[in-house]
Amino acid sequence: MDLSDVDDVSVDLWFWPTTPNLGRQSLFSWRPEPDSGLWIGLDNGEAVAQAGGATVSIGPIEERTWHRLTASYGRSGVLKLRIEAVQTTNPSAVRIASTAVPSVGHVSGSRSAEIFFGAEHGGDSATDFYNGKIEAPRVYSTTMTDEHLGLQSDTRDSAKDPLAARDFELGISEWSVTDVSGGGYDGYAINMPMRAATGHNFDGTETAWPHALLHYGVIHFHDDDLFDAGWEPSFSWSVPTDLKSGVYAAHVFTGSSHDYIPFTVRPATGHPSAKVVLLLPTFTYLAYANEQLVNQSDAMSHVDYPVQEQDKYIVENRLLSLYDRHSDGSGVCYSSRLRPIVNMRPQCVMAWLDEGRGSPHNLNADLYIVDGLHEHGTDFDVITDEDLHHEGRAILDPYNVVLTGTHPEYWSLDMIRSTQDYLQSGGRMMYLGGNGMYWVTQLDPSTGASVEIRRRGPSTRMWEPEPGEAHLSATGELGGLWRHRGLAPQSWLGVGFTAETSGPGRPYERRPGSFDDASRFIFHDVDDDVIGDMPNLIQSYGAAGYEFDRADPMLGTPTNTTILATATGFSDDAQACSEEIMTSDSSQSGSVSPLVKNDMVLVEYPNDGAVFSTGSIAWSGCLSQNNYQNNVSTVTCNVLDAFAHDRKDYRLPEDR
Repeated sequence: MDLSDVDDVSVDLWFWPTTPNLGRQSLFSWRPEPDSGLWIGLDNGEAVAQAGGATVSIGPIEERTWHRLTASYGRSGVLKLRIEAVQTTNPSAVRIASTAVPSVGHVSGSRSAEIFFGAEHGGDSATDFYNGKIEAPRVYSTTMTDEHLGLQSDTRDSAKDPLAARDFELGISEWSVTDVSGGGYDGYAINMPMRAATGHNFDGTETAWPHALLHYGVIHFHDDDLFDAGWEPSFSWSVPTDLKSGVYAAHVFTGSSHDYIPFTVRPATGHPSAKVVLLLPTFTYLAYANEQLVNQSDAMSHVDYPVQEQDKYIVENRLLSLYDRHSDGSGVCYSSRLRPIVNMRPQCVMAWLDEGRGSPHNLNADLYIVDGLHEHGTDFDVITDEDLHHEGRAILDPYNVVLTGTHPEYWSLDMIRSTQDYLQSGGRMMYLGGNGMYWVTQLDPSTGASVEIRRRGPSTRMWEPEPGEAHLSATGELGGLWRHRGLAPQSWLGVGFTAETSGPGRPYERRPGSFDDASRFIFHDVDDDVIGDMPNLIQSYGAAGYEFDRADPMLGTPTNTTILATATGFSDDAQACSEEIMTSDSSQSGSVSPLVKNDMVLVEYPNDGAVFSTGSIAWSGCLSQNNYQNNVSTVTCNVLDAFAHDRKDYRLPEDR
């Protein structure tokens, strides 16, 4: 900002600090030269303004309380700071402090400089990051008198024309920040601080930001926000045009250190190479990217952590997933792929699973499906959540059957609607996971490089948004669970999340429906009444486990759903999901709750469409047992062969 001719400067803003006692934090920084400009921030519990070699402070500053702050200095030779704390239970209290500035010329020095909110400009990087909210900041080329401030009810109401002004309620779904003063001093929100946050005037009359924009003129900053690490490419490689669609990895190494960086190759647009497609749940990969859940959960204090090099890197570099909290205790609602994601690696385990021993999860568990497809000799293409989100039903239509990964938990509305349309038109799906299609998720429309959620309850969740902050900044839609928006996975997959356990799983027992003519094809060459009674590569035992699903007509399971098999008898380590609890009691554990069960189902759709659902994250961990000669592998291959066949009726027997 060019303020080289300015003799006076004032800043007026609202702030809501979440860690006011945590060292030096910058609210406003404008430093054309080392001894010029103006800095305003917090320092160990006090509000501080610095200019011209002088410092003035007011304290203490109260945590999670709205404060109106004004600072000014200039030709008068006085640096003044004014703080007004606004609390519900106490009347507003105004505190003013001032001091003489040793020498005053042009307050701006001789050159222009960038203005920072929420951080200090530190040369090649930023420093002194702020934790908390900032609302409606204004910059003036004049000093503001106490009398004038007393006439204003809000920073937006100033009778003076601001030199620069930000109204953060504008462009909430974007990362550019417009200067509403008309001066053209536009800006950018770096590293995705949280938008769609409530302001000082939020009164609860509306809880959706699109309906009350003036209540959401806020950005919530965190000292550990990270969207783009800004790394320069280390190498590049052009994908050969004849390379088969699939899951690959770049093997990088130096000396004794090496790494495998996974990537997918999708088929050329409009040119599928198979009748089967595997939909990798990359939104879920982003949700879990760099999770350090064990490090932030008292309930998992019994687990040794970090357990592997990836965990150490995550903790040391303060990387966060959508399961973690920022340093100020607020939940992480954005997760980007433009940063290191070191736990999305072959052989990397999720620390708290399998009773604290660690277990394959997400990509690593999905590789068991990839391996099974290769072992079965199945030609298949690979696409990702991003592909389905952007291209919709058109990307599914060429395929006879779509396979999910083990844990497709995070889905957007576009993905759900597109897949439902595909199934209604005769498409088929094998839902080979558990706790799928659970959270309302959105891909950032501005960058396409991150996903957003808001963990609104009731739900099984690791954090809760502030009141009024349950709507996604990307679209304004209500966050939380799809079941609370009338799209429970039971309503179109037949089953939905019911319970989870980090202990051993259970086998399924076949139900009468599995012997019907319509479902007989699923159990061809299977003489067992018990399915998945075997060791498991994902957990210690059983094909049903970790996070698993049940059928429930009350949540929309269609009448034309056949329950094929059910797993019961889980230990008390398995607990029914919290969204099922209406009143507090002690009846949620596996030995007593009828909800702690895992159903395997077949859902019939029009035009010979169908969904086969295992409803279990653990299912694929049994595929390779006994060199693939087991009933989990046989059932999977039977359904795959039937669904992938070109014949209209998948139930018809074929030559074997």
